[in-house]
Amino acid sequence: MKAIAYIGVTAILYTVYKYFSDGARHRDPRRSERPLSLDASSPSSSNPQDNYQVFLSFRGETGKTFTSHLYEALDPQAGIYTFLDVKRLERGEDISPGLDKAIEGSRCAVVVLSGNYASSRWCMDELVHILQCRNDSKIKQIVLPIFYHVNPDDILKQKGRIWEGFQSLKREFPNNEEKVRSWRDALIQLANVAGHHVHDGTNEALFIEDFVKVVSSKLVAPLLNISKDLVGMDSRLKELKQCVSRSPFEDVRFIGICGFGGLGKTTLARAYFKEMSCQFQACSFLANVREVCEKEHDGLVRLQKQLLTDILKGEHTIHNVFEGKGMVSTRLCRKKILVVLDDVDQLNQLEGLAEENNWFGCGSQIIVTTRDESLLKSMYEKKEYIIHKVDKLNYNEALHLFSLKAFKSECPLEDYRDLFTAVIEYASGLPLALVVLGSFLRGKTRDEWKSALDRLKEYPEKAIMGVLRISFDGLGETEKNIFLDIACFFNGSHKDYVMNIMDRCGFFPEIGIRSLVDKSLLHMDDDSQLRMHDLLEEMGKEIVREKSRDEPGRRSRVWLTDDFYHVLNNDTGTKEVEAIVCRHMKVENISTLRGFSNMKKVRLLIVRAMDFKIDRCPDNEYLPNELRLLEWYGFPFKSLPRSFQPHRLVELILNHGKIERLWDNPMMKPLYNLKSIDLSSSKQIRKMENFNLFPNLETLNLDWCDHLEEIDPSIKYLKKLTLLSLNYCKRLKSLPTSISGLESLEVLELYECSSLKSLPESIGVSGDKLQSHGWKNIWNTIGGNGLSSAGLSSLKKLDLSCCHLDQDELPYDFGCLVSLEYLNLGENYFFILPECFNRLSKLKDLHLSYCYFLISLGRQLPDSLECVMVNDCERLSFILDPLRRCLRCSTIFCINCFALVEREGSERMSITSLRRYLQNPPKPSKRFDIVLPGNEIPSWFTHRVKGSSSISLPLHPNWCANRWMGFALSVCFFDTDSLIVKNWFWEIKINQEDWGFGHVHLVRWEGWSKHSFNGDHIWLLYLPCDAYFHSEWHKKSGRIQFSFKSPGENEEFIQCGVRLVYEKDIEELNCLPAEDEDED
Repeated sequence: MKAIAYIGVTAILYTVYKYFSDGARHRDPRRSERPLSLDASSPSSSNPQDNYQVFLSFRGETGKTFTSHLYEALDPQAGIYTFLDVKRLERGEDISPGLDKAIEGSRCAVVVLSGNYASSRWCMDELVHILQCRNDSKIKQIVLPIFYHVNPDDILKQKGRIWEGFQSLKREFPNNEEKVRSWRDALIQLANVAGHHVHDGTNEALFIEDFVKVVSSKLVAPLLNISKDLVGMDSRLKELKQCVSRSPFEDVRFIGICGFGGLGKTTLARAYFKEMSCQFQACSFLANVREVCEKEHDGLVRLQKQLLTDILKGEHTIHNVFEGKGMVSTRLCRKKILVVLDDVDQLNQLEGLAEENNWFGCGSQIIVTTRDESLLKSMYEKKEYIIHKVDKLNYNEALHLFSLKAFKSECPLEDYRDLFTAVIEYASGLPLALVVLGSFLRGKTRDEWKSALDRLKEYPEKAIMGVLRISFDGLGETEKNIFLDIACFFNGSHKDYVMNIMDRCGFFPEIGIRSLVDKSLLHMDDDSQLRMHDLLEEMGKEIVREKSRDEPGRRSRVWLTDDFYHVLNNDTGTKEVEAIVCRHMKVENISTLRGFSNMKKVRLLIVRAMDFKIDRCPDNEYLPNELRLLEWYGFPFKSLPRSFQPHRLVELILNHGKIERLWDNPMMKPLYNLKSIDLSSSKQIRKMENFNLFPNLETLNLDWCDHLEEIDPSIKYLKKLTLLSLNYCKRLKSLPTSISGLESLEVLELYECSSLKSLPESIGVSGDKLQSHGWKNIWNTIGGNGLSSAGLSSLKKLDLSCCHLDQDELPYDFGCLVSLEYLNLGENYFFILPECFNRLSKLKDLHLSYCYFLISLGRQLPDSLECVMVNDCERLSFILDPLRRCLRCSTIFCINCFALVEREGSERMSITSLRRYLQNPPKPSKRFDIVLPGNEIPSWFTHRVKGSSSISLPLHPNWCANRWMGFALSVCFFDTDSLIVKNWFWEIKINQEDWGFGHVHLVRWEGWSKHSFNGDHIWLLYLPCDAYFHSEWHKKSGRIQFSFKSPGENEEFIQCGVRLVYEKDIEELNCLPAEDEDED
């Protein structure tokens, strides 16, 4: 019995042994040969009901080699959530419900079709289900076949190893024709899907690396399911991706998403993170960096730990920031990762988390959301970072977002139109404001809406202001002052105007305004005007108001006229007041200026239109002695108060007032800080004296002082005076001989000084920048005595426009002005330039516009000329021939010169002028412009379109490497009833991205904005590669688009032309027939 029992036990053990050892006969061979043993905690062995990004279908023969390497590259390394089955299935068992769900829940199926794949029932069942999901309109699964040492043609031709495997499987199911047919159809369908091939010569490591990129790109498009609340996100995400794509793919890129609070920087970063994360080996989103570092003692260390955990998994011990930097730099340097550093506001945060590009593997992207773009500029080299500024929402986007929050609908209620329009205007495109206000107003009545809007005018919403104020609180003291001054007084003002005022106040505006721009609190538009978002302006004013809600005299700044009236009339001003700017005053609302007596710290006072009708004694009035800048349009007194001794005053502007003399105080001490005085249009001034009171004065403007008769000899004390402007001082008869002491004088303006007959024998200018303008009535005297005796050899700029000079009045020795660089002879009566002009060897700019009698420029122009303006010279007919030998201008404007073009021909003149410039350009990096009448683009342009202002052409590989010289552009615009010159420019894009140099504007000149075109005209422009080139263009191909833009809506364009200019094209220009330039 024992023997029998022993035999029985032995038989059972042998059976078990055979079961496991010969598992190939009892289990799916694919499953038995799996190389991986994944535990339940592994993402890829999670519940099959979970959603996956990729489902791997394969046969066991590739499990330990190719498929295992592919899985490792997809899931752990690239972070692509991949399903890999490790369950053993009994032969004869149908595909499990778990695998069924896993296939349906995967967005992409990768089928590794090896030689034995079709011999497995389980593989074929998977394939049938995969292709059903591919064809299902609701699932639309992506299917990517890998033909692993298999030729898909063998399937279609029913031959080869894989077909033999299918035939062997077919024989196992002789009674199930329907099942076999479904397998056969699936196999043939897969063979017709474009796939990827691995053959004997394939480097499998490189293949897998490239294939993972393909999978990532396939997963990107549908991955991001943007919430309907994220209005405008699609377009902004696209713009960000285009911005990122400008740098080489393999580089480590630092991308700054910049803008002030509430614009949606973090939201955009999250959307980008979600969409692009599958393209990286690992990812980390470090939220609220600023807040974490502010509120936690070791906040930066915690963020370093989180970064390492997100990328490497597991726990990491870090004792200090320095140790953390070492771990980040050494542990992540070989990984391609995506990191978002959200809300960074200090340089040390970047230093601790992403100090250098070699901390991260090739292709890594570090996204930094910040209000201060200067952080990236300070941390990284220019080639390492990209700045992407987030735009506010446009009107339609703002309305959409607000409607979703206020009405829970994409469209607002029509009954609320006037109210929601007011909210949209108030929010000015700021998403944060639209969300906060929309949520607050939801479900409220019209009356409640009105009440809420009225309250906003006095008490801005704290949730909005709190977010915006974070940027303000991080500013330095001078930056805060500049911000508040601009918010309260100067939003929309020209940069130079604001810079001057801030400089006078001692706020160092060059660095201060730059810092505000970097922190997105300011921006500068195309017209150099400083702009601040409406809600930032409101925040600035609220910061000032919150110091004293009820009493404006206790606030730092006063900008409302009613507040100013209140402070002056009720004498409620205090030393808290720093600045007052009120430009629209009413006389009857002011009773006295004694209210200034308590405002002892006022540094800035700008007042306009205060023309008091009654005479007042200035000594009974008061002005603050701490003033640095005083500007008073319509100053009401004959002199400044005796008590006013502003020793910190830098600039004084008292135009259009009743001032007769500045100070009537013999005890007045010199004002050493005063640099600029403007008394223009002060009709009561008869004599300007006491210059010794402001010895450091640099500019003095006395334009339109109609009754000014005398300038005191004490002007000689103004050793630093650079500008003296006396235009339209019609009663001024002479200048004092002591003017010879003005050794720093650079600009002397004497336009329309009709009583001034001569200058002192020596104006004593030792400098080389003296500029004269409008010497209409003294020119004959100077010219008659000879220019060489006038002491003007250092003159660089001379403006004799509108002097009514005829041919005989042009001096014979003009050539003695050997330093002259700029000459304006416009609106005069001569008909030809004298030959002595060829001696003006430094002359660069020659302006002759509106010289209606001018026939020819003559033959002796200097070859130093770079710019010639002959606009509206109606009789001019001779310009090209004199250009032949010497002139190679970069700018030629011949607007409305129809006689010239009739004789010369617009095409001949434009192309010949371009040729001469290209033959010997004065500066290789300087562009060329010519504008002249014409109705057709020159035939030399290889690409031309009619009836359009836009043209596109292909860029072939190495398009800019084959001796490329530059771009030539031309546009012909239609006469639209005296078309006015506007802000015209060319917009250039390469593959729908800005070319990197911004817009190319039409050259501007004095009076450009008022000039009109009286017929069809051509603008020809050449942009040389020496100035307009990016090295990365060598790698670019695709298309380049040139679009001519104009603010006008009714302008028509006849033609547009473009040519990429190469060295051979310039040689072609040089071979033009010589008869084209025959002289008459």
